[in-house]
Amino acid sequence: MRTLWVAACAVLALASQAHAQSGERTGEQVVKAQCAKCHEQGLHGAPKIGDRQAWAPRMKLGLDATVRAAIKGHGAMPARGGMADLTDTELRAAILYLFNPAAASAKFAAAAPAAAPDHNKKVVGGVEIYLGLMPAGSKGLYHVNISLRDGASKALIKDAVVEARVASTLGGTTKKLNATTINDSVSYSNDFSVVANERYTITVNVRRPKAEPIEAKFDFKP
Repeated sequence: MRTLWVAACAVLALASQAHAQSGERTGEQVVKAQCAKCHEQGLHGAPKIGDRQAWAPRMKLGLDATVRAAIKGHGAMPARGGMADLTDTELRAAILYLFNPAAASAKFAAAAPAAAPDHNKKVVGGVEIYLGLMPAGSKGLYHVNISLRDGASKALIKDAVVEARVASTLGGTTKKLNATTINDSVSYSNDFSVVANERYTITVNVRRPKAEPIEAKFDFKP
């Protein structure tokens, strides 16, 4: 337990400095905006904020494994905690804040390595395209969620028509994604059938009024 605690604090110091340099949302900002809805009261079995005893079993395979589980979704928690535009770095910072808020809020001066690339984010034609994925309940069915932000202003894009094609060597399916508004946050989603262990390419096409169509491709293996 103490080894886990020391390791987490060391990583947390580096992550805090990385956020200060990159301008991304801090772990505290992400938690207060979204994660606290369940983790503050422990809803649906979610470990409470700052309860290191409850978090320790979930981090026994290391911080990276915990982040990967949060990216895909776990139990009642959807992919990326329901925030499709959450970067891997922001998600990592949020988990560290959930583990120990006091340490995450402190100021650190350690040099930080460059953040790992976010494979669920693409920037095309000045638009940031974020992919979220999670099992949709039925076996072989996945929920594909796309969030769009203006690359310059970071404002959510709410007037797009979005289409996705999920394809492998076995074939593919193309569907229009439905716009959904939750708490003034807009995303585009639909469900797709996939085969376990098959490699897929998710091709996202975005059309907007008075703008050139754009396309982004993501790799996915259920």
